Amino acid sequence: MKLLTKPHTSQRRLIEILRVINVSDKPIGARAISDELSNRGYEVGERAVRYNLKIMDELGFTKKEGYSGRTLTPLGKRELSDALVDDRIGFVNTRIEEYMYRSSFDPASESNRAVVNTSLLDKRDYERAIEIMRRVFDAGFAVSRRVLIQDEGEEMGTLQIPGGFLGISTVCSITLDGMLLRSGIPVNTTFAGVVEVKNGVLSEFTDLIAYAGSSLDPMRVFMSRKTTQVSEAVSTGNGWVLANLREIPVAAIDQAQDLLDRAKGAGIDGLMNMSEPGEPNMGCPVGAGKVGIAFCGGVNAVVAVEEQGIDIRTMPISSLQDYGRMKELR
Repeated sequence: MKLLTKPHTSQRRLIEILRVINVSDKPIGARAISDELSNRGYEVGERAVRYNLKIMDELGFTKKEGYSGRTLTPLGKRELSDALVDDRIGFVNTRIEEYMYRSSFDPASESNRAVVNTSLLDKRDYERAIEIMRRVFDAGFAVSRRVLIQDEGEEMGTLQIPGGFLGISTVCSITLDGMLLRSGIPVNTTFAGVVEVKNGVLSEFTDLIAYAGSSLDPMRVFMSRKTTQVSEAVSTGNGWVLANLREIPVAAIDQAQDLLDRAKGAGIDGLMNMSEPGEPNMGCPVGAGKVGIAFCGGVNAVVAVEEQGIDIRTMPISSLQDYGRMKELR
């Protein structure tokens, strides 16, 4: 049949779903498939997974096992083995570039679309989680203190918020990359990493993962490793937080600095660090003729929530949001 051999987005999505079903040791349902796809760097909501499963049922690739979920048919296994299995090297960079292009942030505008990270939080943990997030915002360890809180049943990107949960969107630093790009400044997000905080100040990177050639979101990798101490950095001034580094041309320093200063007036007020031309930024390498700009990760507030034992599921760089709907958490 060979319907999955062309490397289009829809075909790649179907292939990944087949792969998830194939490695499961029992029938697997749409929600579990969606969660696993998210772990692999694909943000596909449960509803979209159900739609794709229906297509694969009709093609004869999958078989529904009652209410337990799906398994692969012999035809599905053969299709998977013969299909063009994309290794997704560079997938994360491509996704970042897409969101940079689709976002629109102008400090002087009232109509902005920000790139956001989205989280699901049990309603019973709301008050405690919000207080933890406030403290992280106060310390400056996030891109912005603006958040959007949505109730169960509402749509959050491609995800419908399940019963008993709240959806929380936080501003992602890719929003600023999009702002620089739309102002004519070439920008390249190069590394994600863990930055040591000393006396409340960003000190140096202690761990780095390059975005180029990565098949997994580095931020998600660091979050799963639990290598941060955001709560400690907030309470004592010493700890480890997540940050991104991007490069811009030396010739664009003044323009970039002006944009970033004006962005603070629009609610982008997290800690950042700009290197000297061609010099490492807090120990992170920067190319010749470039300047490195480090921003604290937009996920640090929800990472701190997780550090305190609260169950919260976070998807970095997950969707675009009307910035005007997001309110400052003070």
